[in-house]
Amino acid sequence: MITQILLLLQLTSAVASVGRVKTSSHIVSRRFNALALGAVAADFAIKYGHTGRADFLVGLIVFVVLTVRTLLILGFGKIEENTFRRRVTCVVAFLVCAVASTTGQFYLGDPIGPLTLLPLVGVGLGCLGESSNNMIVRRRCVLAMGCVMAAFGLATEAWGLVFKNLVSDVGATIYSMNKYGDPPLPAIAFGINRDNRRMSRAHTTL
Repeated sequence: MITQILLLLQLTSAVASVGRVKTSSHIVSRRFNALALGAVAADFAIKYGHTGRADFLVGLIVFVVLTVRTLLILGFGKIEENTFRRRVTCVVAFLVCAVASTTGQFYLGDPIGPLTLLPLVGVGLGCLGESSNNMIVRRRCVLAMGCVMAAFGLATEAWGLVFKNLVSDVGATIYSMNKYGDPPLPAIAFGINRDNRRMSRAHTTL
């Protein structure tokens, strides 16, 4: 019975992730994202209830906070419209995730390890991107967040989370980066431009 429930939650997250990418409406995309996050949180809740593992507890805390944050943004549109409010929301979400996750691990008597830090790193990257008004920076942060969260999903066998991040975060972001011509890395872009300028000067001299 538990296996079937987990499978249903993972399928829900996967379908919602596809819907988030397919829709052209930003509000509908947010709604699909809230559904996907809620399904991932429920998946971790069931796993933690049956195992008591610290990584499942951290996953539960992080994705409950992210679900609540997304619902708040949906309910109060002014949060997203104002840069200051958006940044405050990001900072609060990250701090709640960090404090609650650390406290939960101390409560369980488990040491803080690399695996339980992964989702916090992912949340930090996501919040950094969300708080930025520079779309190139935002896309890079979302791409990095997607990779980190997908790694956490693989480690915890949260397949809905893996699918969500690979499709709606990593895949969609790579598509957007290609669409808008984002340079892969500032250093690479700078190096290419510098080489082009040198070649141009060389041809002019000749």
